[in-house]
Amino acid sequence: MAMSALNREFSFTIEPGQKRARLIIYKHGVENVCRKKNVDKLQQFLKSGEGPLIKDHLRFHKNALGISAPVKGG
Repeated sequence: MAMSALNREFSFTIEPGQKRARLIIYKHGVENVCRKKNVDKLQQFLKSGEGPLIKDHLRFHKNALGISAPVKGG
């Protein structure tokens, strides 16, 4: 499991599964937000143009600059 730093406070990782992947954002090394998502939907999102992936407490938005993941209450 490789973790990517989002900024000084937050980091992000994906734990793969057979049909669903677990998307996790950590705050200072402690799991802050988690969401399970269908792998096919993730692949569609990565191949798509701009737009949101998840409309819940963990949101991923894609635009020309990259992918962002604002965390509510983070």
